Amino acid sequence: APVLLYGLLLDLDDAVRARQRALVASRAGGDALRALDELDPALRAVRPEHKLPLLQLALPTLRELPPTALAPFLDTLDELVHADARVSTFEFALQKILVRTLALGRAPNAAVIQIYSFNAVADEISVVLSALARAAVAEPAFAAQAFAAGAAQLKLVESQLQFVASPQADLVALDLALDRLATASLPIKQRTLTAAAHVVGADGQVLVAEFELLRAI
Repeated sequence: APVLLYGLLLDLDDAVRARQRALVASRAGGDALRALDELDPALRAVRPEHKLPLLQLALPTLRELPPTALAPFLDTLDELVHADARVSTFEFALQKILVRTLALGRAPNAAVIQIYSFNAVADEISVVLSALARAAVAEPAFAAQAFAAGAAQLKLVESQLQFVASPQADLVALDLALDRLATASLPIKQRTLTAAAHVVGADGQVLVAEFELLRAI
């Protein structure tokens, strides 16, 4: 399962891919690299929309990793993600889903609710909906319309929600916003997810990048 995730992160660029393979060899060892090479033909045939389902299939096994193996595994993943000096929506989703799932598996009752007011997280919701809207389209004008479709689902704070243009709504900002929203009450989370789904469906289609971000959220 760890080797499968290493493989899902391999870049199409040969130079980046070579650096990533060297990382796997140095961090996980020769056996991991050989297993990766055995998977290579199948991995090259994996379509973008199939990558997150493969992650979902691997999660139960990854939960069984001992603590001594988990930290090096996550460190290796992080280095593979940043080998090309950028983070794709899939890479963001993979790390967010994996780290969150493993954390909840170790301490299912550790989640702490600190925020009960929509007003307290209006800025964070704006970042989340903006990031989704920008992933949906290349045309900024329609991104704002998609954002508005989501904001309309949050009547209590609709007037406070503002479409955030790039780069203020990049993946770093989204990551910080999600961490804060993770401490919000269930009704806030439910309405935010509903709003996010309306952003994604605003144009009647769901792109892979939109799905990946929505799944991470």
